[in-house]
Amino acid sequence: MKSVSLFRGASVALAGVSCVVGGLMTAPAATAGAEAARLAPETLVSSTGKVLTAQDISSRLPAAMTHGFSGSRGVARAKAGGAASIIIGTDDRVRVTPTTSYPARATVLINRNGSLHCTGWMVSRDTLVTAGHCVHTGGTAGTWYTNLTFRPGSDGNTAPYGTCLSRGTWAFNGWLNSADSRYDGAIIKLNCTVGDTVGWYGMWWQTASLTGLSTTVRGYPGDKPSQQWLSRDFVRSTEAERIYYQNDTVGGMSGSPVYQVRPAGSAFCAGTCSMGIHTNGASPNNSGMRLTQAKFNSIVGIINTP
Repeated sequence: MKSVSLFRGASVALAGVSCVVGGLMTAPAATAGAEAARLAPETLVSSTGKVLTAQDISSRLPAAMTHGFSGSRGVARAKAGGAASIIIGTDDRVRVTPTTSYPARATVLINRNGSLHCTGWMVSRDTLVTAGHCVHTGGTAGTWYTNLTFRPGSDGNTAPYGTCLSRGTWAFNGWLNSADSRYDGAIIKLNCTVGDTVGWYGMWWQTASLTGLSTTVRGYPGDKPSQQWLSRDFVRSTEAERIYYQNDTVGGMSGSPVYQVRPAGSAFCAGTCSMGIHTNGASPNNSGMRLTQAKFNSIVGIINTP
């Protein structure tokens, strides 16, 4: 039952000087590597070298949003029309079609050069979350992917909510600097506000163990071209920065939300609430990057960046 998952603002670089652009610190190209090595692993760094600082986060984190936030169902108005997989035991995935209901429509197909690349999920009107390795190859010698497109609620050959592009791509420094799977997460600001239509997922974190909580992983597997599928299980094991489960996944589902539906009135987040990002697969368990306070705060910092 397991598998492997296949701001705008100009950047200013002056030799030996770190600059502030649009409220964010920008590392000069000549010292970007050295700067990255000194940053905390949960710090977000953009493809243009911008760094989301603790001061940025503090100024953009609402006082009431300490452990999570609930999602939005949106107001749907549809337009007219990776790695090798390992599934052990019964394939328990279920196809989702049509994809015009929530949260299917808030789940995003990520294409690269026109072909299936990864999965993402909306977290605000213009922001989505995915895996770090979906935007950057990882490590100091790694490179950023280009020619990415984003299709919320894609269903086969149909893109009911159109296609968006990135206007800002960020990944956690632990992935960019060390290819560390504990920090294999990314966040993308889109050039559209499709979240107003399709809605977005909630997110939450807690320091206590997540073991035993239900998990749904929903995304776009490479063996089912542009089709959305999901699988259900529960958290089998919890680490400080990662969670393990036996939801069936296939390459292309990297970046999928690992979520549960929490009852109304639940602490931190109610409704469709993600607690992790699917990143890896292997026997006996698939696994994902766990949302922690530091990661959650960084993501919210980008959500609240113009």
